Amino acid sequence: MGTPSWLYYLFAVLMLAVAAYGAVLLAVSVPMRQVSGRDVDVAHIFMGTSMAGMFVADWAFGANGFWELVFSILLVWFVVRSLQSIQRFGLHVPHEAIHAAMSFAMLLMYWYPMGASAGSSMSMSASSSAAKLDPGLGLLLAVAFFASAIFTLANPVKGVSHHGSHIRQLVMSGAPGAGPADATTGSGTRSVGAVEAAVTAPWLEDASHVVMCIGMGFMLILML
Repeated sequence: MGTPSWLYYLFAVLMLAVAAYGAVLLAVSVPMRQVSGRDVDVAHIFMGTSMAGMFVADWAFGANGFWELVFSILLVWFVVRSLQSIQRFGLHVPHEAIHAAMSFAMLLMYWYPMGASAGSSMSMSASSSAAKLDPGLGLLLAVAFFASAIFTLANPVKGVSHHGSHIRQLVMSGAPGAGPADATTGSGTRSVGAVEAAVTAPWLEDASHVVMCIGMGFMLILML
C-alpha cells in the first residue's frame, strides 16, 4: 500500500511554512541587527521551497541546474563555517555541520530523481535505468536528521540549532560583544518589541529546524 497523497501535501505545506518563517526571521534580523543565523534563514527558505515542489509536483518550479547551484553554494558555505567554528572554539560538532549535511542531502535529491519519484505526487521522475541513491548513505543521513531533531527538542538551551551553542551561550550570559538582545532573556544591548520577541523566540527557531529535519528524513526514506 502506497503512501497516502494527503501526507505529501502535509509535508509540502510544512516545508513552505518553514520557508516562510525563514523569510520572516531574515526580515526581522535587519532592524534587530542580528547577524547570527541569517545563513540558516536563507538555507531554510531555499530548502523549504524546493522540497515543497518535491512533495507536490504542481508546486515545483525552476530548473534543476539552478537548485543544484544554490545547494552547492550552501554546502560550501556551511562547510567553511563549520571549519571556522572548530578553529575558533576548538574541537566540537558545530551546528553548521548539520546544515552542511542538509545541503548535501538536497543535492542528492536532484542527482537521484528516481528515488524522489516514489509517490505519485512527487515532482521528479526518471526511467527505470536511472541511478538510485545508495541505501546506506540515504539511511545514514535520515538517521542523522532524526537524531538532530531529537537532540534539538531535548536540549535545554533553545535556539542552538539556529545560532549555535557558543553564540547562544554568549547572548544568554550578556557577555561583551555577544550581539543584540536575546528576544526571550532581555540580555544584550538592545530591547526588542513584542512582535520581534515572539517571532525570534528560540523555541520557535528550533521548531522550524525540527520540522525541516523530519521532512528531509522522510524524503530520504522515500528515495531508498
